[in-house]
Amino acid sequence: MSGGNDSCEASIRALMFECARLVDHQQFREWLDLFTKDGSYSAITYENNQENGLYLFKDDGKESLKERVTFLMGFWQVGRGKTLHTLSNISITPLEDDEATANSYFVIYRTGDDGVTRFHACGEYEDHLVRQEGRWLFRKRKAIVDNGVLPSHFTDLI
Repeated sequence: MSGGNDSCEASIRALMFECARLVDHQQFREWLDLFTKDGSYSAITYENNQENGLYLFKDDGKESLKERVTFLMGFWQVGRGKTLHTLSNISITPLEDDEATANSYFVIYRTGDDGVTRFHACGEYEDHLVRQEGRWLFRKRKAIVDNGVLPSHFTDLI
C-alpha cells in the first residue's frame, strides 16, 4: 500500500467504524456511499458459510444496495429501536497499492420499545476494500452471523 501502511490502516478502520455508526443512526443513504459502484453486501450464518449454503441476503451492485435501503426505510419496515454495533479484533491485510482485505468481529445490541437493551447478534465481517479517488470503500462486505443467536425478526443491516 502506498502512502504508508499505518495511514491506510487508520483510514480503513475509520471506514469500518463509520459504517457501524451510520447503521446505528439509521443513516442508510449515507451508508450506501461507503460501497463501490459494483459493491456487494451479504449476510450468511456461520454454519451455511462453512457448507457453502444459502445466504440470508446478498446484494450485488449499487442498484441492489439501493433496494435494500429502500426496504429498510419503507412503510412496512419492522420497528428497529436503537442499535449499537461494536467492532473488535480488526485485522487488515494489504493486497496491492489500492486494495486490502479486513476481518473483524461484531456484536450488536438493540434497545427495544420497552427501553431495555439486549444482545441482538454477533459474528464476523469479511471485507474486501479498494481505494478510489483517495477514499477507501467496501467492494465486498460479508457478515457471517453466529447461528445460535440469530433473532427471529432479523431485518437489520448487520
